[in-house]
Amino acid sequence: MDDKLFDVFSEETEVPECVLRRVDETLEMIENSAESDRGYQKEEKTGKVINGTDRMGKIGTRKNWKRSLILTFAAVMVFGATVFAAEKYIGISSFFQEVGNKMPEEAKELIEKDPVQQEDGDSILTYTVKEALCDKNSVQVVVEVTAKERGKYLLAGQDALNEDPVRNLGIESDKTIEEYAAEKGLTIVKVGASFDFDSDLGIETAVGNYRNLEDDVVDFYSSAVKTNESKNLTVSCIGTATLPDAKCVDDVMRTNITFQLEDKSQGKSMTYVPVDGEGITADGKVKILSADIEETEVGDYVTIHCIFLEECDSISLDVMDLNGNLWQLSDLGGGSEVAESGKEATFQRSYQKTDLADEIGIRGYDYETNTTYEPVKMKLKK
Repeated sequence: MDDKLFDVFSEETEVPECVLRRVDETLEMIENSAESDRGYQKEEKTGKVINGTDRMGKIGTRKNWKRSLILTFAAVMVFGATVFAAEKYIGISSFFQEVGNKMPEEAKELIEKDPVQQEDGDSILTYTVKEALCDKNSVQVVVEVTAKERGKYLLAGQDALNEDPVRNLGIESDKTIEEYAAEKGLTIVKVGASFDFDSDLGIETAVGNYRNLEDDVVDFYSSAVKTNESKNLTVSCIGTATLPDAKCVDDVMRTNITFQLEDKSQGKSMTYVPVDGEGITADGKVKILSADIEETEVGDYVTIHCIFLEECDSISLDVMDLNGNLWQLSDLGGGSEVAESGKEATFQRSYQKTDLADEIGIRGYDYETNTTYEPVKMKLKK
């Protein structure tokens, strides 16, 4: 931003249309540019890939690619074009609260700054972990990306199109990214920084955001729910840089970043079961068995155990209080495991921290028919 300092704004903008289409466009480019012996075979309904290998020679899936793309291409721009002061990096709590979440004070105290890291790769960029935070169930990180040769590049997220407003990057200008770069004689570099989904953290999905501090300095925020509950974690991230002349994924510069992170959180667990002992919802299609809740300084993590009595893959489950108010999702990530009819499935959700009552509700919702079902009343298991 030419060292100009800007005030911090909180206005939100609509999701750019380019974000919605860029995920599929980029995914298709990766698949088309991959060598034929990678053996991509898409199933029409699930989009899975079988017998495929990525460019590192590991078994890969189209689902894994899309996870990374959703993190680095899609989710990062959905929360507005905030402009930040150029002399300071953007921390976890700022990104977390920008999307309407509330970062508890006790969670802020657990944030680790400037952890010792190892960086491996040949790139025109450097990747520096500025802050990291974890508890038993999730991990958050801010990685600052800086051009090694300053004043030469304009760094833009992988989801950005050259015709998008440069304001989307957090740079105050009425020009497009392409116009802005041309005016200043800068080469556009598409950049990403995300978790390594092949690491032992057990991350299935992630969400993120980013903001430019200067033309060639960007802060990336990533958060994810993890299954590795160890108190001492090895966190692995991947940084990517793509120049305009890149033809395929093999031309993408890749940097591996690792660091150690200690879980200093204190959590408590509880289980809720149906008051009526039945737990039937969704017009008899779903039976709620129980809901496990893990509460930490960061938030509340819920795993809902259920059985689909009929085929109904368009139904989701959420937690609410007995006054009919849905708990507020925290956007840390989550997922679901939809099983065959008659077999157990789980829904995992991360929520903003709330006061846990002795009774809660589990609400079923069919997003295809826009039908909201009567919630199942749940009580704390003694």
